[in-house]
Amino acid sequence: MALHLPINAECNIQCVFCSAAGRNGDFSLKRLTAEVDADKTGHVQISGGDPLLKDPAELLALLAHCRKKGKVIEFQTNAVLIMQYDPERLKLLCRLVDFFNVNFSAHTPALDVEVTGVPDGFARRIESIKHLAGLGSKVRLTYIVHKANVAHCREFVDFVAQALPMVAWIQFSYVKGMGRAKGNDTIIPRFADAAGPLNAAMDRCRELGLRYDVDHIPACFVRGHLDHHVDYQKMLRSQTGVFLKEKQKTAECDDCALRAHCPGPRTDYVELYGGLHA
Repeated sequence: MALHLPINAECNIQCVFCSAAGRNGDFSLKRLTAEVDADKTGHVQISGGDPLLKDPAELLALLAHCRKKGKVIEFQTNAVLIMQYDPERLKLLCRLVDFFNVNFSAHTPALDVEVTGVPDGFARRIESIKHLAGLGSKVRLTYIVHKANVAHCREFVDFVAQALPMVAWIQFSYVKGMGRAKGNDTIIPRFADAAGPLNAAMDRCRELGLRYDVDHIPACFVRGHLDHHVDYQKMLRSQTGVFLKEKQKTAECDDCALRAHCPGPRTDYVELYGGLHA
């Protein structure tokens, strides 16, 4: 489990599926450090917006506080600004962070523009990931599975294997029905339509020996990859947390052999489509 800690609301790209769109709140250093102090999970996800847009002094102070408290620090970013960041501050940031979680949801520049609205973001992200790896940082890529890219899941795996072999692992994260995606069936695909491409991508990861995870899709749609299903593994270890509140079992789950270790679909998915297999 982890503490999800948004530290700002500003972002430099406009992802069509952004779950943080419209987010606001108290992003003061005092409140953020208090959240870290109260955390019992041991793992803090620093997110935004994009946290690279946070005042650098406050950002480094927060990361140092997390480190002092012995937290595993996951830094969620689109990485587009990495090469523009002050080099010495970036080195400090890399020394404090356990791994970078980079939103990378396209395998071509054209699709990346469609997803993020940034014409040169694809090339800049590739350069940034290579630079982070060169500084000794571990990088995970998060591929947000949504309607614009779901057909290209397997192609993304081949792209990563060829262009970014230094990446530690890929997480396929099914789009959340929040922010810009809330109630939007032009962004959120049906599970039944996404299962084929998603399973093919994970089969390809296994074939290539690439580490991978999958999240936010019910376990019954990825039965061949339960050892990589984030929620299934949490429940197998009897872990609890926010993920159980975000999801709900439906009547369709009643006779499923995986029921004990699957929280069901996200509630926002059920609100949109009415059920698991609708």
